[in-house]
Amino acid sequence: MKRLFSAGKSEVTEGANHRDLSAWHNILCALCALCGFISSSRADTLAQGFRDVPMAERPWCYYWWVNGNVDAETITRDLEAMRRVGFGGLLLFDARGYHEDVNHLIYPKPKMAFMSDAWRAMAAHTVREAARLGLTVSVNLSSCAGALKGPWAVGADAPKRLVYQLLPLRPGAAELLSKPAPFAHFKDVAAFKVCYSGAELPATEWRNAGDGPFDGWSGKRIGDAADTAVRTAVQIQELTGPVTAAEEAALLNGLLPDGTRAALLRFGYAVIDGHEYDVDILDARAVEGHFNRMGKALLDDAGPLAGKTLTHFYNVSWEGAVPSWTPSFDVDFQKFRGYAVRPWMPVLAGFRVQGDEQTARFVTDYRRTRNECFLHNFYGTMVRLSHQHGIQWHSESGGPWNRTPAVFGETDQLAFLGVNDMPQGEFWYTGANDRRGRQLSRPQAITAHIYGRRLAAAEAFTHMVRHWTPYPAILKRCGDESFIDGVNHLIWHTFTCSPQAFGKPGIEYFAGTHINPNVTWFEQAAPFITYLGRCQHLLQRGLFVADVAAYVGDLPYQHWGRYTTNWNASATLALPTGYGYDILNNEVLLTRASVKNGRITLPDGMSYGLLAVDFDDERATPAALRKIAELRQAGATVVFGARRPTRVAGQGGGDDEVKRLAAALWGEAAAPAANVADALKALKLAPDFEGPFEYTHRRDADTDIYFLLGSGQAACTFRVSGRQPELWDAVRGTIKAVPFETTPDGRTRLTLDLPEHGSTFVVFREGNAQRSTLKPETRNLKPETLSGPWEVTFQSGRGAPAKAVFDSLIDWTAHSDPGIKSFSGTATYRKTFEVTAGQAGRAAVLDLGTVAALAQVRLNGKDLGVVWTAPWQVELTGALKAGANALEIEVTNPWANRLVGDAALPPEQRVTKSNMALRNGPRKGGDYTLRPFAGFSSEDVLQPSGLKGPVTLSFSAP
Repeated sequence: MKRLFSAGKSEVTEGANHRDLSAWHNILCALCALCGFISSSRADTLAQGFRDVPMAERPWCYYWWVNGNVDAETITRDLEAMRRVGFGGLLLFDARGYHEDVNHLIYPKPKMAFMSDAWRAMAAHTVREAARLGLTVSVNLSSCAGALKGPWAVGADAPKRLVYQLLPLRPGAAELLSKPAPFAHFKDVAAFKVCYSGAELPATEWRNAGDGPFDGWSGKRIGDAADTAVRTAVQIQELTGPVTAAEEAALLNGLLPDGTRAALLRFGYAVIDGHEYDVDILDARAVEGHFNRMGKALLDDAGPLAGKTLTHFYNVSWEGAVPSWTPSFDVDFQKFRGYAVRPWMPVLAGFRVQGDEQTARFVTDYRRTRNECFLHNFYGTMVRLSHQHGIQWHSESGGPWNRTPAVFGETDQLAFLGVNDMPQGEFWYTGANDRRGRQLSRPQAITAHIYGRRLAAAEAFTHMVRHWTPYPAILKRCGDESFIDGVNHLIWHTFTCSPQAFGKPGIEYFAGTHINPNVTWFEQAAPFITYLGRCQHLLQRGLFVADVAAYVGDLPYQHWGRYTTNWNASATLALPTGYGYDILNNEVLLTRASVKNGRITLPDGMSYGLLAVDFDDERATPAALRKIAELRQAGATVVFGARRPTRVAGQGGGDDEVKRLAAALWGEAAAPAANVADALKALKLAPDFEGPFEYTHRRDADTDIYFLLGSGQAACTFRVSGRQPELWDAVRGTIKAVPFETTPDGRTRLTLDLPEHGSTFVVFREGNAQRSTLKPETRNLKPETLSGPWEVTFQSGRGAPAKAVFDSLIDWTAHSDPGIKSFSGTATYRKTFEVTAGQAGRAAVLDLGTVAALAQVRLNGKDLGVVWTAPWQVELTGALKAGANALEIEVTNPWANRLVGDAALPPEQRVTKSNMALRNGPRKGGDYTLRPFAGFSSEDVLQPSGLKGPVTLSFSAP
């Protein structure tokens, strides 16, 4: 027998080969079939989940309790309603004492104390009911929005401020070092004899040291602070233990350097006044105490549902006190900075030590240490404890911040977000005519990408414009923008628990888009929430597709904004349109980045074609520069911005190494910034997307998922080849293949037509790679208007007549009847029209024209669904019949108009009941100005409402 090939020590002969090849053929066929089944199964799962979104992938909502005014019956009603309209979970919130004043809302008095037995029983009931309904629960682990606190005075565990006292060195001064300070929970930190140059400094009362503590919401300093470098310290001697008479004599009689004076400097810390219930977030032990008091109690109450239904704990964006010291600060400083803080502490009392530059560098190290204590001792502790109990942690730990040099200015936002299991930001509805939102969405998305987190969350639809004015059509744009920026899990802010006794629309929190059973359009909200769920289902698949990883230095930060082509305001490199990017921070660059096949790769599968090094200031960490050099040496493409680093940030040393490494990376001579577009072109990376729409792109194995946002018709090109494009319409839940062509460079081009503020998914799955021969459906170019009078009936109990005839379609606010003008609720329009047998057998579309705010359509008794967004159309195909057809259009508007109308009425004549301030007259004047989020004025402009049409019928060509 002839030998065919050798494989190590074994030989395969010709006779055996026929048998083995046949066996291998069967195995390979089975494997191919299995791969095909897996691919098909994945595709089927994707489509099935798109049509019926799994509970785990649906949006959540903030479930807001107003001062504990809840009961078991209302909680059950609310959670059943959440499940009914499509929410998949809730974030339980009961914020006490947060903007409770006449300038906000009139809150009812507390019904039960926070974390009392009654309160805990209601929280446990919420968890049980959520389990029954398949909902997920998270809890805000605080009694406040914006801080970490509870109903317990925490004594020495409250946030602390570093204080100092300066005493000229005179007989008896040393005795004052042991005198008790006039503060609660005061502890001495250190004392020094400081010899300084210049005029004699007077004795001071106790003052805040360093930057002083700050308020996280306003960014303003709490109290006073040390003067900045008012004297130069020539000699510093730390005093340890009580100063004896002999030691005092030695201090007084010691020789002073020429031209200097001496003073005693005493440091201590005390709790910040007015924050006795807050927890010191720089102190891991204090944070653990809070977790045990609240988190552990809630877990005990949840019993076996902890980790199953109660799955997360949470904290909101920081708005509480930012302390300036904590008992372990000196130990933490040594750990994070590598040198002792004590010899430099006189800087925190206004002394200049070793010159201006070294003084400034110490201040930088002090600020960074305080922020890193915040990160590790608060957020890190919460994550550790949550995980120990089988719970995950999410928070808005990356802001938005009032970012100044002293407060969060020396902070890596991505590291703060990266500690979360689910990093979270927020976006706001602004009330703008173009419907654009105010976004803080990209940072948490970037963090999820680079840290390997599946979900990037957002507090969604927050606003502080007039209450009960937004509705799905005008919310859609800002939600879509958040999806484009990379968010894939929304938490709607807010669903308020409002028991029946508070009437309708009931009690509310002062901010957010309200959504609960008291909201006029709540029962019609399901299609919009389903839309959000479908988007989340697709955007949670696979990985984000990005071509560029940016590195901007030690302190990446993005504030409010979109940041589509620039990673920050000081960028010297620009990202061409049609490409995605992420930002790598020091932690990810140093511990997670490597090079594979010329691409910068992260352990979870994210990869980038090039690294854009674009420092936002002159400071750098030598280890980061060395890693950049290693990546380039390993084959990564690296482009450099115009700003090259020249020094390290603090006193760690390494300025010379930074300059040497920068020269090796940038070159010896100064050069302009590189061109990212040219580098991408050299890599033969064509734009991932070309077209006038906003986009984001994710890839899940062999499936490419693009989400587009925009208006109008345009040709769009996608960097995908060999696969049939499909339009996945998340509004309607439909999937259809579309015509396309292949470009000369192998990409896919197709024409898209989006309605106003429209969106669509373009999905490429394995399948037919031939050019589609599908023809677009054509409609009659001349739609028929349903003219003539409409019979309109109004929801009872809302101040409008039971019935009216509209000779033509007009805005309710233009009607002569004051009850219709100020109506809020649902009105039903009825009309009978006729079609021919030929028309009844063709495809047909009903176009509602202009609708405010949404409509539910029935034809001949058949429910055709809710129409809530452009193009405001509904399919009538199959529902028409030859001859007479009965059309019903239920139109619902928000509560705002009725509240404006009620503001002009005495309380006993009002239709509504709420905790809003209603003022008969202008907003300005009286004891205070009525702000939009505080209530309604009788002179407020009414919100456009009703069916304004024209209502038309269009038919496909015969």
